[in-house]
Amino acid sequence: MASLRIGATRIALRGLDLPLIADISVERRSQPLGEDADAVPLSRYLDRENLFTVLFSDLALAYIDGALFRDEALAGGATSLLAHLRVDASLAQTTSEKGAFEVGQVEFAQGCVFRSVVDTIADGDDVLLCDDLGDEWADFIGVSTQSNPTMISFYHAKHGNQSLSASAFHESVGQAIKNLGRMSLPADMLPNKLAGWDDRYRNNGVQTDIARIIRGGTPNEISGKLDAVRAAPDVLQRVFIVTSSLSRAQVEGVLAAVAQGTAPTPHFVQLYWLLMSYFSACVEMGVRGYVVCRP
Repeated sequence: MASLRIGATRIALRGLDLPLIADISVERRSQPLGEDADAVPLSRYLDRENLFTVLFSDLALAYIDGALFRDEALAGGATSLLAHLRVDASLAQTTSEKGAFEVGQVEFAQGCVFRSVVDTIADGDDVLLCDDLGDEWADFIGVSTQSNPTMISFYHAKHGNQSLSASAFHESVGQAIKNLGRMSLPADMLPNKLAGWDDRYRNNGVQTDIARIIRGGTPNEISGKLDAVRAAPDVLQRVFIVTSSLSRAQVEGVLAAVAQGTAPTPHFVQLYWLLMSYFSACVEMGVRGYVVCRP
């Protein structure tokens, strides 16, 4: 149970009575675990950092990240949301995010979201790099040097059971927004990146033979292509959250019902505002944001 305090300029999270988090505190990483004298209870930290969302019975209103937003689009059918949803049929058949791994394996397994990105979703990129694990900017980075304009694309892949809950998207949205500033492919960071990409993929303690440079040429050739694209005055930057947990048809059904006066569930309203905040953050950075989901 949560309690709020509504002030003149902000809504405060006055209390959060959840037994599961009652003994959880946020500490500084520089201190040994349990020895930070300034440790803050999780509920107080969420309030201080505005890490909570307040939904209203009026679908046009939401309080997110310490600010009140008004958007009439949801009640009207939310065509702006649908414009950012793309479909890929293979996502309806996926059973995992990355699949299983074996020594000597040369491709991501069939039926995983990673394989969908490689085979169909990013098939228009003539450069495709697996940046998963470590200091990752995205699960995959794609570059299209032959298109006009040229394009840089970040792909964040997630798998989950079909759902209209926002919980499946929090991690992906956070990762996507955090890395928007790296979509310019900072030149000073590329040497270390290229060294990592010129290696084979390793996961769950298994060293596979999957090339992290999936296509695009040698490291030197890729370096030249990235330099050329980064310097292009009209380069288009795109970020994709690729998920098997969302169905566009299901979203369309809920939005059609809302337009006819049927109130959506609070979980769907939360999902709507989470995705709209992601698209808005992309716009602020000059990036085009999308979600690729099952039909």
